[in-house]
Amino acid sequence: MARYGRKGTNRSLESLLDMDKSVQVAKNVVSQPTRKMIPGQGLEFNNLSYSVMKKQKKDGVWITKEAYLLNDISGQAMRGEVMAIMGPSGAGKSTFLDALAGRIAQGSLEGSVRIDGKPVTTSYMKMISSYVMQDDQLFPMLTVFETFMFAAEVRLPPSISSPEKKQRVIELLDQLGLQSATHTYIGDEGRRGVSGGERRRVSIGIDIIHKPSLLFLDEPTSGLDSTSAYSVVEKVKDIARSGSIVLMTIHQPSYRIQMLLDRITVLARGRLIYLGSPTALPAHLSGFGRPAPEGENNLEYLLDVIKEYDESTVGLDPLVLYQRDGIKPDQVARTPVPKPPKTPRTPYGKTPKHISLRSHQFSTGTRTPRGDSGQSDYNDDDDDDYDFDNSLERKPAQTPMHMQSAVYNPRLASHFYKDFSVWLYHGVRGTPRRPPSWTPARTPGRTPGKTPIAGARSHFSSRYPTPQQTTSRTKTPVVFSPSSESYAPSYEDLDMEDVLDEPEHRHKFANPWLREVAVLSWRTALNVVRTPELFLSREIVLAVMALILSSLFKNLHEADFKTINRLLNFYIFAVCLVFFSSNDAVPTFIQERFIFIRETSHNAYRASSYVISSLIVYLPFFAVQGFTFAAITKYILHLRGSIIYFWLILYASLITTNAYVMLVSALVPSYITGYAIVIATTALFFLTCGFFLKRTQIPIYWRWLHYISAIKYPFEALLTNEFKGNGTCYNGLASDLAPGPLGKVELSQLHKNNLKPNCTLIGEDILTTMDIQIENIWYDIAILLAWGVLYRLFFYVVLRFYSKNERK
Repeated sequence: MARYGRKGTNRSLESLLDMDKSVQVAKNVVSQPTRKMIPGQGLEFNNLSYSVMKKQKKDGVWITKEAYLLNDISGQAMRGEVMAIMGPSGAGKSTFLDALAGRIAQGSLEGSVRIDGKPVTTSYMKMISSYVMQDDQLFPMLTVFETFMFAAEVRLPPSISSPEKKQRVIELLDQLGLQSATHTYIGDEGRRGVSGGERRRVSIGIDIIHKPSLLFLDEPTSGLDSTSAYSVVEKVKDIARSGSIVLMTIHQPSYRIQMLLDRITVLARGRLIYLGSPTALPAHLSGFGRPAPEGENNLEYLLDVIKEYDESTVGLDPLVLYQRDGIKPDQVARTPVPKPPKTPRTPYGKTPKHISLRSHQFSTGTRTPRGDSGQSDYNDDDDDDYDFDNSLERKPAQTPMHMQSAVYNPRLASHFYKDFSVWLYHGVRGTPRRPPSWTPARTPGRTPGKTPIAGARSHFSSRYPTPQQTTSRTKTPVVFSPSSESYAPSYEDLDMEDVLDEPEHRHKFANPWLREVAVLSWRTALNVVRTPELFLSREIVLAVMALILSSLFKNLHEADFKTINRLLNFYIFAVCLVFFSSNDAVPTFIQERFIFIRETSHNAYRASSYVISSLIVYLPFFAVQGFTFAAITKYILHLRGSIIYFWLILYASLITTNAYVMLVSALVPSYITGYAIVIATTALFFLTCGFFLKRTQIPIYWRWLHYISAIKYPFEALLTNEFKGNGTCYNGLASDLAPGPLGKVELSQLHKNNLKPNCTLIGEDILTTMDIQIENIWYDIAILLAWGVLYRLFFYVVLRFYSKNERK
């Protein structure tokens, strides 16, 4: 607020404190168009605050401080209405929407959310609501009708028959105006598909197929032209009229779109600036003393006023106070002065370094204005936070001193904790670390030990009684001022209330596990078939590389020492080719991960269903790819090993490496990072598999890498398939083995016991020299598949617990 802390004004302020408070209230409180709110109906939110710990460089030192992205926001959204959340960039629109939708981690959010007068849990919110993200994450090779049908299959219970689901989809297509695009592919950058507006309506449709009670939309008109944006909001309005509560964030809506909205909530730096009807905004601006010029859009003018105040010395306090209490700004606040350019901070004489207002509240309990400063501590400290990532430290909007009681009684932290609203959805999980709010006790008549603060606040609330002061709290409509003094019972009341949660015996998901697997498997298979580059490209690569290798490694059936080295080189390259060919799954899943997060955020299906369905669909493709490579090389190179074992080893390798790549893709934020990790770890597996360095040659502190190498087991299995029990004698010059990986040749026990004339080496000697301890193909395949199962299990854990659609 304006400069209430000057020395020259202290005496006049003290004399004002002795005057009749009602006279002062009448001078500073203006009558505004009242807003009727009905406690106990719709979606009510009270005192929502959300903070994060961020680092800031202050006076050359990095400090960690708490920055509030939302600051004491209260209001109500009714059924059958559309509430739009607006504000300048960085105002906290998406954060506020996430807070209402239960997408902020528990413990980092303060306040309460109620539906029809009762507190709710996050699981209940997920059960009855849907959230449409800003980005349209859809499968490009599905048609609009197929997209809706798959959504119906996973969102609607099996008690609804297939013809009924199809009828619901047809009705939805008609409701969203998508009849002409029914059999059009969604498309993407490389494939022609539906238009931008149609794509956005498809995103909305898949989230309302089950007719949720609440619908949250994040920037539904982003990136659309004026006509498409209007069409989208018009359809959203129709959804609200069907009985849903609709809340959406929107940036710079046109006048036509504004007229479709029932309520607008304007935020700035996480603080509530306006909450009401778009048609009431001109009266609000006029009452504030800043009427919009004739012919100018009222909402755009309000955003200009917000920017003007945000960049001024008084800050946003006058706007917040007027919205909350109806306090009309004085002449100084009505004409804000821009902030002076920032200069390096220097201590004021011998005074100690400035301490923020939060510290004063805890340590001194009084507000001591700085003698030489023309501003209060709040405004001076706010300069430091101005560029703090569009957020600010929680600073109460200060009520002018002549509006307060004659005696300043600091509220104790214990009072604050006892009287603070229940934490969002799950009640108080621990003692908040925040300082006490400026807000007096919301329910002085019900909370023991609370004394109503005299002055303007108590006088103001007496004019507009709180729900606790009325005889019928939930039935009688209560007329509220723009204050946030809304339906907010004390903590004792909340303990006695029923909290809306999922029924204990209700299934969390609409469909049983097996049905989810079947539906997801069919959708994945359809996408794979219509996106041939996913596996056809790998099939072509393996086939072409098999032909190239066959032309490079000729006559591998010969029994000389040179052939041994060439066989070893061929098999290690074959295994590495299989592993590196699976890297194309990195960007594929990263793109699909956003769809998975969107669909599972409201319990469309289980994470385990997704993991198993993807594996089931990929298995036949892996089998074809493995057999293609094995058949070509086996018969061109005349390999001695069994083709069945050769194929099984490659098949198991493809399964395992795909599981590993999927795990990495689930952990990394981008496909570039995924590629780097997959290539680096595969190279490490390659180095320690036993081809370059045998097990005994690896330093003992790195030897564990040999056992976790996913390349070790298929390589050893291929050598066992080629050399064990084939009865072949290998002869030649010792110099032919020198440049290869064998090194010093060791005879196997079988060769020692059955020495044959003119037989220098047998197949078992090769296995012994390569330090293969267990010469069993099935053992290696089992270990390889065990690693694949472990990777899939970790993949499931990451999807289940890490890929959450919520803020921390």
